[in-house]
This record gives sequence, C-alpha cells and structure tokens, in this order.
Amino acid sequence: MVNPFVKIHNTKWVLPVSLLSTVLGVMFYAAWLTKENQNSIYRTLSPGEQRTYSESVIDLVKYQDLQSEVDSLRKKATSLEKALSNNTNGESALNDQLQDAKAFAGLTELEGPGIKVTLRDNPKSSVIGGNDDLIHDVDILSVANELFACGAEGISINGQRLVSTSSIRCAGPTILVDGVKVAVPFVILAIGKQDVLYGGFTTTGSIMSNIANSNPAMIQVTKESKIRVPAYLGATSLKSAEVPKVSTK
Repeated sequence: MVNPFVKIHNTKWVLPVSLLSTVLGVMFYAAWLTKENQNSIYRTLSPGEQRTYSESVIDLVKYQDLQSEVDSLRKKATSLEKALSNNTNGESALNDQLQDAKAFAGLTELEGPGIKVTLRDNPKSSVIGGNDDLIHDVDILSVANELFACGAEGISINGQRLVSTSSIRCAGPTILVDGVKVAVPFVILAIGKQDVLYGGFTTTGSIMSNIANSNPAMIQVTKESKIRVPAYLGATSLKSAEVPKVSTK
C-alpha cells in the first residue's frame, strides 16, 4: 500500500499545473470583471491612480472608428487620383473633396439633427458675483469640449462657429468667443447623432452635473431634429505657418 504522506520527489507536474492554474485564474477574473465591477474598482482608487488608469486605457471603439475614417480617406484619395490621371470627372471629384474639406474645417454652414444646450446664471442667486452662480468661460469651454468628445460634427455658441483655432475667454464681465462678445443666455448648438450626443452629455459625472449642482435651471439640454450652425467667419490666412515644400531630391 502506498503511503500518501511520503514526500514526492518527482516535480515534473509543478510547471504545467502552475501554468494551468494561472490561465484559469485569468479566465475567471476576466469573466468576473464586468463594467459594473470595473467602475467599482475605479472608485476605490486614489485620484493619482485614477488618472494613471484613465491614461493607460485604450478606447478600442474610438480606435476602430479612427481606423475606419483613415481607410475611408485613403479610398477617397485613390478615387481622386484615378479621376485626375484619367482626366474623367476630375474637376467634379476635386470639387467634392474641396467641399468636404471646407465643411470639416467649419467654413460652410451645416444643418442636421443634434442637441441644444442653454446656459444661464443662477436666477436664485442672492450673492452678487457669486462664483458658483455665474456661467464662466471655463464652463462654456468644458461644454464644447465634452460635446466634441461625444461626436459633435459642428458647434456654435450664440451664432459663433467653433473651429480648431477658436478661443473662449473672459474679458472683464463679458465672454469672448473668437473675439466676439457673447452674453447670457449662452445657446450652444451641436450637430451629430442625437441620442449619442444627448446620452453622453447628460451622463452622471459630466459637466452638466457639475453645473446643475448649483441650480438645475442654469443648464438645459434638449434634442433637436434639425438645427443649423453658421460658417466660421474669422480669419483663415496663415501668418507664420506654411505648407512644407515637396523636396525634388
């Protein structure tokens, strides 16, 4: 009869069993790590750890969207090159590309579905100039950034179209958008996928929640079936930058 308490000298089983245990452990952890559990774990981290975690996470959906956009642009470039080389419909293809570029740069008026965000100072404020009861330039900037992050394709603030070089800043008691004075109420129009914009902007912990903490009346968000944002009317000429010249070497 074999004594079960006798020391086993054969250790060949240790490595494969250890590897199998590790794989099973990872599989069990992956099955348990749902989105809710991820959020619970995230909330237990310190601010520094949360920042490190957020910076290290790769947004696969965003990456795939960008990859699809790159593929689409490559196909457009290929079709344009073929049209120009064959001299058939070359002018039409070039004009289509030009119009797309102008729309993307904000140089044309846009129309489509989206949302409207209205910001106003706290109507129940009893303190004149109370910092939390007034809409500041940083609030408007945060709203615009969040809308762009949610997929907005065009944004205007009180009729001023935002582009890549736009600025939003305080100048005394007023707010300037690209140097143009705007006043309350601040009406921000954003064109894009309506449900995505609305859902992303009104989610818990968003800039909307931060502003509404003072008074829900300070911010209002509505879905709009059709809105229109104007074209950018500011300067478009470059003063310092220039397109690199193609080397002939």
